Amino acid sequence: MTNCWKELVEKKRNQLYNKIPAGWRLDEETINRIKNDSTNVAANIDKLCPKEENDITNTTLLELKDKIANKKVSCYEVAYAFCHRAALIHQVVNCLTEILFDEALETAKRYDLDTPDVLPPLYGIPISLKDQCNVENVDTTLGYLNRAFKPKSKQDESLIVTLLRDAGAILYVKTTVPPSMMATETVSNLFGYTYNTINTNFSTGGSSGGEGALIGARGSVLGLGTDIGGSIRIPSSYHGLVGLRPSTGTVPYLRVDNSWEGREVISSVIGPMSRDIKDLRYFMDLMANDFKPHLEDVKCSPFYFDAKNDRFTNDYVVGIQYGDGVITPTPTDLQALKLCEDTINSIPGFRAIKWSPPTELNDEMYSLAWETDLADAGKEIKSEFDATGEPLCEILEPMVLDDSRKQYTVNQWWDLSRRINDAKQRYRDYYNSFETKDRPSVIICPSTLHPFKPGNMLKATVRYILFVNLLNFPSLSLPITSFKSEIHKIKQDTCTALNHEDEIEMEYWNELINDDQMEGFPISLQIMSPTFDNNEVCKFGAFLLEKLSSHK
Repeated sequence: MTNCWKELVEKKRNQLYNKIPAGWRLDEETINRIKNDSTNVAANIDKLCPKEENDITNTTLLELKDKIANKKVSCYEVAYAFCHRAALIHQVVNCLTEILFDEALETAKRYDLDTPDVLPPLYGIPISLKDQCNVENVDTTLGYLNRAFKPKSKQDESLIVTLLRDAGAILYVKTTVPPSMMATETVSNLFGYTYNTINTNFSTGGSSGGEGALIGARGSVLGLGTDIGGSIRIPSSYHGLVGLRPSTGTVPYLRVDNSWEGREVISSVIGPMSRDIKDLRYFMDLMANDFKPHLEDVKCSPFYFDAKNDRFTNDYVVGIQYGDGVITPTPTDLQALKLCEDTINSIPGFRAIKWSPPTELNDEMYSLAWETDLADAGKEIKSEFDATGEPLCEILEPMVLDDSRKQYTVNQWWDLSRRINDAKQRYRDYYNSFETKDRPSVIICPSTLHPFKPGNMLKATVRYILFVNLLNFPSLSLPITSFKSEIHKIKQDTCTALNHEDEIEMEYWNELINDDQMEGFPISLQIMSPTFDNNEVCKFGAFLLEKLSSHK
């Protein structure tokens, strides 16, 4: 009985592998060759695919939409190209939990045979899903062996999945997560380790790590992730993607499986991840104006979004946050922030101001977010592992406290909720301390600071991530530039560290510099809205990318 869980793991992995067509299976030599050529996963996958497929998978969602509408490509050709590429990518970096290729190709055939006069807005577009999304007839494991071999019924299917189907999207894969989704490294006993497709020497991040890897290597044009503590923004930053953590009540969470269901004080949200900001804006526009999930999901509310509106007010103010007073940003982030500031100040009608909330408040918000995550002392996570006897994953050990730590009582939870609201109010008071004309519409700040290698999750701080979830600000991960050794190979002086935690971060950064493996790695920041405006962060993000591109 001791190793019974291992047999179930093998059974689940075989179930997944057997859904890959025989002609798409790679031999061990090819897999190792691609993995070892660490920074060229996408290019090596290109060589395994015919040009016609690469032409499809190298386009954007909006370009594919036009090609399908104009009959330049068929729905079947599009579905086949993305299914094939996803299968190849998975065999190299291990990013899929469920494969729906047969269903996807059958749907695509049907779409080509019976095309409506007016095409639904996502007709024939393959959309990938983080494992949490419930799809009829397949598992939603959340990385737990205990939830394997329990396929969902039609009644279980997530509302967002139904909305995507109704819009004509083709669902073809679900992607890997760490168990419980409460880790920034994507690994589980059930599916193994998911590697970064920009550079396989690094972690893909988490918890939407499978989505990041798949989209990063062009195995998807757009996918859905979730974010309760950076789970969209972290893997997006590590793959040079645009990833939106929207405010709550926009993209529906109805019938989406989750850890800590019912926890509202810091809620998980669903948002899009993509290689193209226009695709992401199109998706959010559909959500607000076509899908209207508030009509079915009581936790959703109507919200404004207009993907075609690129107008800005006169004297547009952007806040630039160069640090939180606790962790010193890396030289690359400081340079990226300065590039954004200089670019903004060079545009007539725009100006950048310093955004510097009190250090004590920044520190408190981080501590409150962690306290919220640990309030059940890891009891739910532990119970899932104990159910099958699979060992607790090392990445979750910080979440599962010893038996002497009790779960919060309802009174302790109320007190925590009050302290969180007090912190949020003080952050709003800081915003209101500016003259009305100086209050920023958006704020640019660091996010992940640097990548990390497998097993080094705790050496990558989430201090610039968690406070956004506590505040419930919409936040867009945006690739600003990429690492170039001749510019960015700068060590940090640990003698200037603000504290011991800062010193650890600096030492790890210097270790990465010494390894000299970050060439070409994305450098991403995040744009957030202090007034909960999802449209504004996406509109400004698109504008900033355009201006940065024109200044190169």
